[in-house]
Amino acid sequence: MFLYNVTIIVENDIRDDVRKRIETLLFTHEGKKLPVALLEMLDSPHEGTTYCVQLRSENMEGITSFQTHHLAAIQQLATKEYPTKILLFDSTMKYIKHG
Repeated sequence: MFLYNVTIIVENDIRDDVRKRIETLLFTHEGKKLPVALLEMLDSPHEGTTYCVQLRSENMEGITSFQTHHLAAIQQLATKEYPTKILLFDSTMKYIKHG
């Protein structure tokens, strides 16, 4: 089991719009529901607002599919519509013991 995390740091003046756009990209699609969650980091050490998108997947193929179909859209939002106002980075973790 893998956990894929995308951390998105957003300037406060656009945070509500960005959150709504991310929700639309993640949760308004047809077909199988994604095992994904959108979280807001409390007490972030960063300026602005920090959101995290987390996906649980049984295999790396699920993560690759998410990157192709959903992360690419979030990256486009960041680079085309809000250049210099959004920073994102991702990480993949493997569960050592899954309960």
